[in-house]
Amino acid sequence: MIRSTNHAHSPVVRTGRRALASVTTALVMTSAHANLLNNPGFEISAFTSAANVLTNFPGFQGIWGPEVGSITGATAGVTPAAGSNMLRMDDDGLSYTQAFQVVDVSSFGATISTGTAMVNASAFFNTVGGFTGAFSLINVAFFSGPSYGTILGNSGNGLLMLDANPQTWEFGSVSSLIPIGTNWMMFQVAYNNASMAGNPGFVDDTSMTITPAPGSIALLLLAGIGGRRRRN
Repeated sequence: MIRSTNHAHSPVVRTGRRALASVTTALVMTSAHANLLNNPGFEISAFTSAANVLTNFPGFQGIWGPEVGSITGATAGVTPAAGSNMLRMDDDGLSYTQAFQVVDVSSFGATISTGTAMVNASAFFNTVGGFTGAFSLINVAFFSGPSYGTILGNSGNGLLMLDANPQTWEFGSVSSLIPIGTNWMMFQVAYNNASMAGNPGFVDDTSMTITPAPGSIALLLLAGIGGRRRRN
């Protein structure tokens, strides 16, 4: 614990400390924020097309949009990782088969504007048994506005090679700093079709959270302490 030996704090110092406390509290609250994804475990059999999600962020936010797929219970020897349902993704004839969900994160604007906010995205992946070499990926894209044309960048792909055992789910994740100016984020999971040998891939128990970058709270505290000492 850091104790101040100066008992005659000026109003300016008190204001600065209150502002620092407010920022720190906001970051702490953000770090504990709940999962931003709607229906993260696919327990509700409600989804739309990928095209709808990609072309109409406000109209389809919080709704899963697979290119080719469905929400299903246990099938093909695969049991959901949690709950009763999971997302099934089938070969769409292209390089990857994908599913998307967009989220309005403008309420995090104050934190994102500091340049220290991070997104942490994860999901569990599985395939039917009998073959090896299947791989999946997870990605988050950042947008300044409610349309794909406002893209600011992405998190990079969190690639995951899967085993051949349909009884085991494998965990994939990616973390990235969120660009300043981000108001929308798109969560994406995908399978490489060539690696799937015509078999379906499955996704369950997804998550996307916003947290302060490691050490950012400590840096803010140190900055506040340093500023307070300069004023004393």
